[in-house]
Amino acid sequence: VTLADAYGAFASLPILIPGVIVGISLLILVNLIGLGPSRISIVLGHILIALPTTVVVMRSRFAAIPKTIREAALELGASDWTTFRRVMLPLSAPAVLSAFMLSFLISFDEFIVVFFLAGTEPTLPLYIWSQLRFPRSLPTVMALGTVILTVSFIIAGTAEILRHRDLGAARRNPA
Repeated sequence: VTLADAYGAFASLPILIPGVIVGISLLILVNLIGLGPSRISIVLGHILIALPTTVVVMRSRFAAIPKTIREAALELGASDWTTFRRVMLPLSAPAVLSAFMLSFLISFDEFIVVFFLAGTEPTLPLYIWSQLRFPRSLPTVMALGTVILTVSFIIAGTAEILRHRDLGAARRNPA
């Protein structure tokens, strides 16, 4: 087992753990370190929830880039930073964009973690949840839900198109 495999397995843990357990655990953690329920806690929780998707998308893209490209850049005198910035990052840009979009959708959809970590901070998922108690606001909530669902489908579809186009380009040009 390599270090990269161990990191990938560790990064995938939030997918396997139920959201309630993650939310309660994060609430305990942020209270222990003194942050308490706040916007910073919400951001940290969303990073944890979105991390597995990002790792899966980015690992598959970096695995598709031939190692000879990096080695050639280093042989030509580029530093590690220059190789990353001018070679690896442009080759992986569609995957970065796709991972960002998918992570945004997963983060946007995550209600339970926000419920535990928000405290008094207003967020859209908590607003929708609070409005469900009032029958008069139900049409507004349903319309908002329709807009959110439509935008989510568009973002997810765009991310998949970018990811597949990127993988197809990597297969056609193996270098």
